[in-house]
Amino acid sequence: MDKPARWKTIATTYLCKHPYLSVRKDTRTAPGFENHDFFILEFPDWVNIVAITEDNQVVLVRQFRHGLEEINLEIPGGVVDPGEEPRLTAARELAEETGYAAGKIQLLTAVSVNPAIQNNWCHLFLATGCRRVGEQALEGTESIDVQLVPLADVAQLMETGAIHHSLNCLALNLALNKLSA
Repeated sequence: MDKPARWKTIATTYLCKHPYLSVRKDTRTAPGFENHDFFILEFPDWVNIVAITEDNQVVLVRQFRHGLEEINLEIPGGVVDPGEEPRLTAARELAEETGYAAGKIQLLTAVSVNPAIQNNWCHLFLATGCRRVGEQALEGTESIDVQLVPLADVAQLMETGAIHHSLNCLALNLALNKLSA
């Protein structure tokens, strides 16, 4: 038997279908294994943006997160619309959530969010030369407070848990490494 085993899908059933989350049950088999059900969460791709102002402030957002039922300090981000390029999503989400626009936006990397149970990617961007160009354009369920933090303070915010979202911490660490190179 080859290791690791490659599983073949023999049946798929959707338990929930929604534009932002679908849950599907795949019945799969592999050589040496009986049929087994696996549950997959289908999400659209999303972006996270490390936005740095011209005077080395990081543009952060505070917002309520329903999973933890608390207000979190995070970097801006959002869902990639169907057919939209992630770089355009990053610019759009930065402007909508914060009122800032970047002089330059570059891809840091794209990561699979949780490949054991999810099918989506998160595209991590570094936006530099950011300036406030307008007001926030929040969607119906968003209540976001913008906070500027000195770039030099970001590592400590992660170390103390003030910023604890794993994808945000990854993006921030990648950005810090790129900026110090």
